[in-house]
Amino acid sequence: MIKIVINSIKDIFDKKIFFISLLPLLISAFFWSGFFWIWSESIDLLFTYILSNIPYIGSSEWLKKGVETISGFFAYYQLVIITSMMLVGLVSDKVVDRINEKYYHLEKKGFGTTKGSVFISLKQNLIFFILFVLAIPFMFIPVVNIIINIILWAILIKKPLFYDSVAFYANKEEFKRLKRSDRFETRVLTYIGASIFLIPFLGVFVYILQLLIFAHFNLKRLKTLRG
Repeated sequence: MIKIVINSIKDIFDKKIFFISLLPLLISAFFWSGFFWIWSESIDLLFTYILSNIPYIGSSEWLKKGVETISGFFAYYQLVIITSMMLVGLVSDKVVDRINEKYYHLEKKGFGTTKGSVFISLKQNLIFFILFVLAIPFMFIPVVNIIINIILWAILIKKPLFYDSVAFYANKEEFKRLKRSDRFETRVLTYIGASIFLIPFLGVFVYILQLLIFAHFNLKRLKTLRG
């Protein structure tokens, strides 16, 4: 498992994979920079309102300002990553193709489609958004906010990653068998991937790295399954 993570980090710097991941990131960063600039006053008011109703923080002006700045940056950072994740989903098959070309050399028998990938991603993003809004009051509590973020990110990424990493290569029966087996390892990799989100540098490439980890994990198992 450690080897999978190390290889995945190295694969980020593969020329093809790097440029595939860079474009969605740039599009997301420019889009949300423009959004935050245009709606800066409304966003400030929203954060001020939320923080004013949190005990201890709301009663201290300097603390409220500090938390507001950090929260604004974190919201921007998270939105950039989530949006780039959805955009990467459109070209995830190219990333997985590259990993297969380098390591596994499997025949493509998959049932997966870009439409299916986008649908699963949108569904999980909706679930993530609802849970995130419900969890906002707890996001300002140290340690608790880290745990909540890891759990939310795990919910967001697990199904899209599993689909994107192997559905273009496995047929439906193979996909079901892979999904039923090694559930503990799948959960571990999901939470490792979710934790990477909290690492500033790797965080900007978070979905690509997570996709690479799952691609190695699932393509290797698919190769074993086919014998």
